[in-house]
Amino acid sequence: MRRTFTPSGLVIALLGFVLTRYTITFAHAEASTAFVVGGIVPLVLGLSLSVCGVALAIGSFETWYVRTIAQWTVLGAGVIGLLIVATVYGGPSSFAEDVRTIGIFSNVLIGGSVGGALTGVYAAQNKAAQRKLLNRQNRLVILNRLLHDRVMNAVTVIKGSAPLLRDGADTGLESVDAILEKAESIEAVMGSVHDLTEPGAGAERQPVDVPEAVETALQQARERHPDATFVAQSLPSDLLAYANHRLADVVGQLLKNGAEHAGVEAPRVAVALDTTPDTATISVSDEGPGLPDKNREALENGTTISERGDPTAGLGLYLVRLFVHTFRGSVHTEVTDAGTTVSITLERVSESAAPADSSLVGVAPARLGATALSGLIAGVVMGAYMHVTTGVVPVIGALYGTKSLLVGVLTHEFHSLVFALIYAGLLTLLPRWWQTTWIGTAGVGTAWGAVLWLVAGGLVMPIWLNLVGIATPVPNLNPNSLLAHLLWGTVLAVGVQVSRRWFVS
Repeated sequence: MRRTFTPSGLVIALLGFVLTRYTITFAHAEASTAFVVGGIVPLVLGLSLSVCGVALAIGSFETWYVRTIAQWTVLGAGVIGLLIVATVYGGPSSFAEDVRTIGIFSNVLIGGSVGGALTGVYAAQNKAAQRKLLNRQNRLVILNRLLHDRVMNAVTVIKGSAPLLRDGADTGLESVDAILEKAESIEAVMGSVHDLTEPGAGAERQPVDVPEAVETALQQARERHPDATFVAQSLPSDLLAYANHRLADVVGQLLKNGAEHAGVEAPRVAVALDTTPDTATISVSDEGPGLPDKNREALENGTTISERGDPTAGLGLYLVRLFVHTFRGSVHTEVTDAGTTVSITLERVSESAAPADSSLVGVAPARLGATALSGLIAGVVMGAYMHVTTGVVPVIGALYGTKSLLVGVLTHEFHSLVFALIYAGLLTLLPRWWQTTWIGTAGVGTAWGAVLWLVAGGLVMPIWLNLVGIATPVPNLNPNSLLAHLLWGTVLAVGVQVSRRWFVS
């Protein structure tokens, strides 16, 4: 469940980078001035699209969100591409020659991709708003049903039992027990109502002892359903997953559902706890006839509750879905001839996990922005040093079509941005000490700079330069270049630490 990147973001990054390759290919034969004037805008747009793709790939964005933007980006490029192909095919041959000469094709494709990406952002934001409204609607419906079904039912029992006490009937003790039971039921319901309407600090996503929550749920289920048999495998110790104080209630609701809907006098409900390095899965299996399709759909997909006819049917399962959604977990159901199994998968807490207040895996958007700014500053420092000592910055521009200082600066900053974002992603894979201390962050930064000197500067760049017609030895491991890359990594690390401590919570 814990991921380090979203592949759909890499599709956007790759598309932007490939389109700039074609821009350079078509514009390479033009004069340098013409390329700077006519190629800077599409070059910047294409490289910016690549940077955004990398940010989406490593950022703490939900998979569907990134996928939506990627789909619209590809669609935008595809539609514009089809229009240009149709125009070229049906137009005069001189127009086709102009397209090949001045790079209109790739430039317009970049524009289509950027337009598609912006449309994708709007579509993803709209979809997120719809999901939020659906979740809020479901919470209000559940609140209404809790108050009308559970609370009013408890009040009816209390009102029926109280007169027996007043009249001194022989059933006094039974009436007292009924009143106490329903009073506890009201208290529990009001706790759920509070979490649904005004979730506080206790309802936030945080590390929870999973075996302890399961044991609590089992104990309560055995007390409330003495005729049922609840069995559990040997539960591991010290297993933490991201949830909140409602995890025991969620498991208890599944146990209650299995005991009450089994259809036999002595139902048997089994609990299993499976783990992977990244997840913890709680599975509750019963011998009942199986969940109706509408309840399975509500559990797994969170469909609109108000569409259901019976106001009391599946109410507990809807609560399960909403609370698991709060945990940022997932629910899976399996119905066989032997019964029904409902599994809840949660993100497991590990030593290298982010702080407990991090509700999404990946790099938070605020830290992405801070890292990008640090990467730009580090790129300026490195570029200034390289230009003063070796004058190599214009050569970087040759990788993108022309040996120009302006193009060299722009593309160098692009490289710095991308590699800085990758650095932020690498930090999330390391233990917390490396992410939060000056020494740890600087160590990773300088090590990353050394790797880039060896791979990007020593191998990839000289090969690339040879491909565009500039003779360069391979490998090209220049000591001054190593110093420049180490300087870049150090400045980047300092910027990340400064932003973490003073600007990004």
